[in-house]
Amino acid sequence: MFIIKVHKSVIVTYLGVIFASIAMYFAFTKMAFSEISYLRYSLIFLVLSGICDMFDGKVARMCKRTEEEKEFGIQIDSLADTVNFVVLPVVIMLSLGMNTILDVVAYMLLILCGVSRLGYFNVHASMDNPVKFYSGLPVTSTAIIYPLLGLLHGNISENLFQNIYLVATFLIAFLFVAKIKVPKLKGLAYVIVPILAAILVVLLLVIR
Repeated sequence: MFIIKVHKSVIVTYLGVIFASIAMYFAFTKMAFSEISYLRYSLIFLVLSGICDMFDGKVARMCKRTEEEKEFGIQIDSLADTVNFVVLPVVIMLSLGMNTILDVVAYMLLILCGVSRLGYFNVHASMDNPVKFYSGLPVTSTAIIYPLLGLLHGNISENLFQNIYLVATFLIAFLFVAKIKVPKLKGLAYVIVPILAAILVVLLLVIR
C-alpha cells in the first residue's frame, strides 16, 4: 500500500518531527494572532525535538535492521534535522516579525549552511567509520541555543531581542560549516543533557 514500511528504529526520529510540527503550529498561531505570544511554546517543542535527536541513534542501534533500513535511518535522520533544527528556527524568527532584508539573508545562510553540513555528515556517516568528533557545529545545537536566548524575550526590548537572534543566526550559520571539532556526546552526557533540557523547559514556562 505504501512505498515504505515504518520500522521501529525510526520512531523516535519521527517523534522529533511531530514535535517540530507542533512548534510550527504555535509559531504560525503567533503570526495569525499577534496579541498572543506562543514563542515560549515553540521553543519548548524545539528542545523536545533536540532530545529526540539525541536518542534516536541509540534506539536505532538497539533494533535489528537490514542494511537498507540502516541507510534509510541515516537519510531520514538528516531530513528530519533539516526540518527540526534549520527550518523551524527560521519559522520561529519569522513569527517574531523578523522580515527585513538582513533577516532574510541570515535565513538563507542558516539554511544553506545547515543543509551543507548535513550533506557532509551523511557522506561520512555512510562510510561507517565511528568518529569521536563532529566536523562543524551540529545543527541540533539550535535546539539549545535559540531556546536559551528565548529566555530573554519579554525581559529586554523587542528590538534588542531580535538583534540578538539575528547576530546569533549569522554566527550559527558560520559555525555549521567552520572547520572545527566538536566532541560527540557520550556516557554521562546522556543523563546530564536531558536534565538540563528539562530545567530549560521549566524556565521557559515560568520566566516572563
